[in-house]
Amino acid sequence: MVKWIPYFIDVTSVLIWLKIQSSQIAKLSRWQLTTILSAVIYVITVSYLTLAPTSYAFVGTQQVAPLMVGNVPVNLIPFWSTTSDFYQNVLMMLPMGVYIALLRPDFKAKRTVLLGLVVSVGIETLQFILDWSVGLSRWVDINDVLTNTFGVLVGWVLVISLQHTFLKRLIKKFTIDFSFIYHHK
Repeated sequence: MVKWIPYFIDVTSVLIWLKIQSSQIAKLSRWQLTTILSAVIYVITVSYLTLAPTSYAFVGTQQVAPLMVGNVPVNLIPFWSTTSDFYQNVLMMLPMGVYIALLRPDFKAKRTVLLGLVVSVGIETLQFILDWSVGLSRWVDINDVLTNTFGVLVGWVLVISLQHTFLKRLIKKFTIDFSFIYHHK
């Protein structure tokens, strides 16, 4: 049960954030509420996929012998082993890029990549700490950082590209100027 505590803390944090922001969120259109609700579901899902304990993998056994740091398997060599989880990580983080484009339309590519990198390194760091402290049964892998960051960029580029098509008006309905989070009155 201890292994689940980080996931429950994350879910609780998201719910507290929703409560704190509820007066601002209440002012949003139903399109924008759809963006917020789906983003919350996405964050909780990614938290489950990355912070919940696992005794299984979505792929077969790893092809590489990891560096063991205590009881934590670590791969620091990029592209050493590219199993299907390599591509699954891109798909997992692609929605984050979409949400960055919708929730922070002022972000450019460089800032989006930086945010994707920080989140990816954060996930891997948490996995290392949790695997070391409570035996989360996760690999810490540089490939995850690279593919997660790439997935964020792909999602952002997708929305930015679609904003130059006939879908521009529809995308604008789902877009939120998220600066209200940072500028309380």
